[in-house]
Amino acid sequence: MKKHIGWILVSMMLFSAVSVFSQVNYRVIKVNGSIIYVRTGNSMTQGDIFTEDEDLSFQTPNSRAAVINPSAGRFILSPDNYEDLSSAKSNFLPAMSNLSTRGGIINNMTDLQNQFCDNIVILCEAGYFLNPYKFPMNENQFFFMKFEYKGEEINKKLSFDKNKLIISREEILKVDQMPIKEIDTPDISFNYYNNGVAEYISDFNLVLPNLEVFNSELRIILDESPDKSYNQKVNDISGYIFEFYGKADKQDVMSYLEKSFGLVKEK
Repeated sequence: MKKHIGWILVSMMLFSAVSVFSQVNYRVIKVNGSIIYVRTGNSMTQGDIFTEDEDLSFQTPNSRAAVINPSAGRFILSPDNYEDLSSAKSNFLPAMSNLSTRGGIINNMTDLQNQFCDNIVILCEAGYFLNPYKFPMNENQFFFMKFEYKGEEINKKLSFDKNKLIISREEILKVDQMPIKEIDTPDISFNYYNNGVAEYISDFNLVLPNLEVFNSELRIILDESPDKSYNQKVNDISGYIFEFYGKADKQDVMSYLEKSFGLVKEK
């Protein structure tokens, strides 16, 4: 009888050990809003590691976090009940990946307005190819942005290379040839100057991430993706940027990853 009880206890211990080791752990990349660990009362912060069955309290309906597991992948953690947060459980939504490069040439005004809307992310330098017959770019015909700096409206002429419109972070953060830290607000008016006539195109929010914080987020994604290919890493990071920052030019993302992390395409 004692032998039988002993085997039962051993079995229970083994089952418990298997359960612990089979739990999926997630690492936190970024937190928007406020998420609390019910067990400790601590706020969720970047770099935290927690199990999938951790009891979490979402403080606002828009509280969410980007989390990652090397095997399971990247997820967006959000409440499963936005109407009653007190009873909400954790919802792990599969994150976006395999984000394709913006394709083709911008041919008309509708294409242009659809591109330059919502949140536009610039890391280093983004390039957009335009129909040269519809939107010629030269000394008398060019694109410019309007934004505010220290309460003053700034007209920023945008660079170009033949039919390629260039938006450079370095050039944006320069007023009267002097570097500035940031603009007053992200609100941008996008315009086209055509032989003395300025034509309004659209408004968008310009997102210039704090690169120190941004790099810490990307480092977590890369550290938790050691076995992924170059394309998988680029697609995963492009998807993350889209979900938590806005639209980024994929070539800009690739150039930034090479410059900041030495990530280059396999030959």
